[in-house]
Amino acid sequence: MQKIKGLKIVRTKSGKPKQLVIDIDKHYDVVEDLLDIIEAESRLNEKTMPAEEVYKLIETKRKQAKKKA
Repeated sequence: MQKIKGLKIVRTKSGKPKQLVIDIDKHYDVVEDLLDIIEAESRLNEKTMPAEEVYKLIETKRKQAKKKA
């Protein structure tokens, strides 16, 4: 495997890969993408709502807030 600057693989005593240390200054975009993927995967089983329903809900809450002000 080619060595990449800013990345270090930490291995167990037996040589099995255990952790990946990433220099965020050098690989910020990659880290950001990785975190986005992890977040998306964590939400796979969440209930979804059609966009039109979301828009209506936002509009209703906006109107209610306006009435209170």
